[in-house]
Amino acid sequence: MADITVKQYKSIADLTVEEGSTEWLAKSIGIFCNLTPDLVAKLTVAELERISKIVQRINDPEENNQELVKKIDYKGERYGFHPNLSKLTVGEFADLETYCAGGFFENINEIMGILYRPIKIEGGNFYSIEEYTGDVLPNHWDDLPMAVVLGATNFFLSIGVSLTTDLANSLVEEEKEI
Repeated sequence: MADITVKQYKSIADLTVEEGSTEWLAKSIGIFCNLTPDLVAKLTVAELERISKIVQRINDPEENNQELVKKIDYKGERYGFHPNLSKLTVGEFADLETYCAGGFFENINEIMGILYRPIKIEGGNFYSIEEYTGDVLPNHWDDLPMAVVLGATNFFLSIGVSLTTDLANSLVEEEKEI
């Protein structure tokens, strides 16, 4: 996933043909390898099958268990993942909730702009990021490796699972006490 960009991944998500079909695979290979449809059509069946195994791994959630990347160098600037999500401002939280509800891929630039911002001060593992302004930079994150995006996504999913489990355990304990 380190070699696949946000733009490429969004292009795959936007395909309107049946996932897994030969047409979908051919279009995916064209997107991932930056090949024209004419060049993809010239691939042998053996090449297509070999590449299809790689493409299938890209779409396999078990293969995409990326770790959170807290600091990244991107487009000549150092960015940091929001260092303390429990201190999200109302504006950050409301925008994040709105963009997530509106569709992850449709709003990936906005979501990443909330989660990753330029680092103001950095010392070792500690850093502070610029304040959230709500400014949207269209297509700013298109060249970002999807590994970074999936790491942030997996981080949120793991928090959600953990909170749900803790809540369920708490309710069970509370019921036992009653």
